[in-house]
Amino acid sequence: MNNIKPLRSVLFHTIFWGWNLIFLTVFYLGILPHTGVWLIRSTLEGTTPVDFCLTFLSLIAVPTVCTIYALKHLKKHPQRLMHWFYGVEAPLVVWCLVRLFVIRELTLASILILGTLITCIIAFGIEVFQGYHANDRVFARLQAIAHTLILFMGVYVGIVFSFYVIPVGAYVIKGAYHLVIEFFSFNWIEMLQYELSYGGSYLFYGGLFFLLFGFSSTLFVAMPFVFTHLYVNSGQKILRAFARQHGKQRAMTVCFAVIGTWLLLFGVFTRQPQVEAFNLLAQTPQNRTELLTSANKIRRGLINANLYPYRYLSTRKDSNHIYALYENLGLPSSAARFVQNRYNQFLSPFLYQGSATDVAKSAQLYAEFFDTPIQKAERKSVRHAIQSTAIVDQAKAGVLNIDQKKVWLAKQEVNVQPHGDWADVELHEVYENQTNDVEEILYYFSLPESAAITGLWLGETEDLTQRFTYQVSPRGAAQEVYNSQVRRTRPVDPALLEQVGPLQYRLRAFPIPPKPPVTRGVNTDTPQMHLWLTYKVMQQDRGWALPKLAERRNIFWSWRTKRIRNGKVKRFFSDTWLEDFAEKRSKKRQNHYIELQNGYRVAIEPSSDRALRSKLKGDDALPPNRKYALILDTSYSMRDRQEEIKEAITWWRDRSIDLNNHADLYITDTSSERAKRLDKIDDFDPDKLIFFGSLETSQMLLQFQSLRKNSDYDAILVLTDEGSYELSSDKLEIPEITAPLWMVHLGGELPRAYEDTILQTIQNSKGGVAVDVATVIERITAKEVSGKSVVDDYSWSISKSNVDIDDEGLGAIAARQLVYNLTQNQQQLSLAELDAIHQVAKDYGIVTPYSSMIVLVNDRQREQLKAAEAKSDRFDREVETGNEQLETPFNPLSTNTVSGVPEPDVWILLGIVVMALFLISQRQKVQV
Repeated sequence: MNNIKPLRSVLFHTIFWGWNLIFLTVFYLGILPHTGVWLIRSTLEGTTPVDFCLTFLSLIAVPTVCTIYALKHLKKHPQRLMHWFYGVEAPLVVWCLVRLFVIRELTLASILILGTLITCIIAFGIEVFQGYHANDRVFARLQAIAHTLILFMGVYVGIVFSFYVIPVGAYVIKGAYHLVIEFFSFNWIEMLQYELSYGGSYLFYGGLFFLLFGFSSTLFVAMPFVFTHLYVNSGQKILRAFARQHGKQRAMTVCFAVIGTWLLLFGVFTRQPQVEAFNLLAQTPQNRTELLTSANKIRRGLINANLYPYRYLSTRKDSNHIYALYENLGLPSSAARFVQNRYNQFLSPFLYQGSATDVAKSAQLYAEFFDTPIQKAERKSVRHAIQSTAIVDQAKAGVLNIDQKKVWLAKQEVNVQPHGDWADVELHEVYENQTNDVEEILYYFSLPESAAITGLWLGETEDLTQRFTYQVSPRGAAQEVYNSQVRRTRPVDPALLEQVGPLQYRLRAFPIPPKPPVTRGVNTDTPQMHLWLTYKVMQQDRGWALPKLAERRNIFWSWRTKRIRNGKVKRFFSDTWLEDFAEKRSKKRQNHYIELQNGYRVAIEPSSDRALRSKLKGDDALPPNRKYALILDTSYSMRDRQEEIKEAITWWRDRSIDLNNHADLYITDTSSERAKRLDKIDDFDPDKLIFFGSLETSQMLLQFQSLRKNSDYDAILVLTDEGSYELSSDKLEIPEITAPLWMVHLGGELPRAYEDTILQTIQNSKGGVAVDVATVIERITAKEVSGKSVVDDYSWSISKSNVDIDDEGLGAIAARQLVYNLTQNQQQLSLAELDAIHQVAKDYGIVTPYSSMIVLVNDRQREQLKAAEAKSDRFDREVETGNEQLETPFNPLSTNTVSGVPEPDVWILLGIVVMALFLISQRQKVQV
């Protein structure tokens, strides 16, 4: 016996000091200078969650602190050294590794398990070195509570680890056998000589990693037994001391209260909300009132289903690695499956109760119910989930990048050159990437309907002679070529400017070059990208209109952004991209007559007729003896527009009195059978509306067409909100619209864009867009009174001409109006007609709904564009959904890479743990 004690002492010292020496060498010399520095930097930049960085630093700090403490206090106590190693240090290291590489985004269930475990580790450490605090009643009770959990977790963790002991032990023995065989074959000598000659450092670090892995695997075999033994004994020791001091009855009360409370929390926290959400949405027929009342539950459930790969280790079905491990060891398939099922039951808090197809299913159901894409509406939750992994989002600026601060607007310059009552405006911006990846920036913005965009350039410096200029290309071809370039591998500069609505535009530029790596002692300037945009605009009462921002992705600005207006530096302290108008000019507006090159004459005249202005501002703005159709959108997002709906209907009723006007109200619905028509608008009660599901404009128009029968209308108004362009379908089926179609977006927000079929229908029908009914009626009245189209306080008329001259500089603005004129009065434009319209855009260098501006920088891109322009689908543009195809995180429980409460067999296994604790306590009673 005396001979065994020194050997045991040597073994204990070897295990502790040997493992810590190897671990600290690997981390301080190999991992910290590379991975650690990158992780800290990405945390400071906001791309990695703070808790991940803290966990990584804790992973290094734990062995460091434990080693220092052992040097001071445990060198002469080998048995306590093992308690310290297996009871505190090893569990903390495993906890950190699991948190870093296995557990991604935390759920309530995983927080419960990991939080309980970390509490137990701390309590065990206190007990090992300070014992039971009998003199402090509060602390003694806390120890009794914590050590009840220690008993419970000691058994639970021991059981979970035990599933791995046999396979790991077998593979360690197998690996050791092959290592011995390989060693005596001496084949490694030649490789060693090569590595020493050409890669000694790799050999050194590789050897250390191999040694650390082998050493850790060997120690892991014993860990379940040692850990369980230490924690069960520690729990018994404190609870016996508590019972002696306060009585067995109180000790038992504390134990059962703690375990009961923990199991109650376990039952609540392991309920996964997607189960109830899917059940609710699967109702047939659907109880809409119940579903709307349960909207928050449905939202939480669909988010959990959509993000399950980031929140759970695996689905229960896909968790099969234990089965594979034991089957490979020769266990019968049925027995291996039994072991796998028991493992899944114990690991149920970390397993998703559903299918791998639930990601796509939840995204579809979310869009159908909430009328918006899940990635857009829940982008903060999605971004947080992504940050909980090593996955980086795509280079393309999708909906997840809305308002993200990745690219800084370093400089913004606006120059306005007036020409009487119209002006040339130039916007120049300079971008600096704040990340280590190439990024795309995206703007959705609007301009007055009469404005014409005339130029787009990219450059690496402010030198105008070195910048890359634009090409006017068919919208579909330009989009195809641009999207093919937006990738992180070998990125090449393109930019794309598109018109996506009567007033709306989309501007994208890529790649904004990454921030250079930090090099000690070397100051490297951040590379910049310069972008220029020019347009022509007519004077309005408040001056020259500047682009109005609707949405930004990846781009941000601050008080440090240098703002210049016509050469003068200005300061902006609000989160404003551009002011609404440049400085006001009081130039008198005048008539303009522009002769275009292709035989058309455009007349531009100020709308100054007093009778017209009186007509527009009077209470009788609604023309008499007219018949209108009002189509009401009842999708879910319109629930926030109920007051605007009431105001619109009230406005219409008040102005229809004594004018012999009539309006039919069409109430749409996600189910075409529920859609209805009200021939008397006075019968409409807004308070009885149920806003439910998602409706596209095409669906509303089809329902209108089926209900209108033979009714003819002077105008059709669709009352909706800004909607979700990202949910639009490509190449929609649209019925024939014979009256002007007006999209009225209540709430003051225009949509980011329109699907091209909808946009063309608006233009073909001589309709338009507005944010209230009054504006639509003013436009209709103005045209009836003047006989001309009135846009932005100017009347516009187009006629044939034989004069080919433009001496005013307004050719671009006139050409834009001509494009609108050429698209009217036709339901479907042929390819030849689209080419003719595009030729006008090319001749005058402007952006239109059919022609985009693309900036290319090399011949390969230009050849690609030329090929795309020759295709028959060159005008077919796809909807930019903005949804990112996210990578699925690694599934550590699968070899291939339902109830809302724990299943009965899970409760049975938890009961086994409780029963084991009870038997232990009964055995101690007998011994006492």
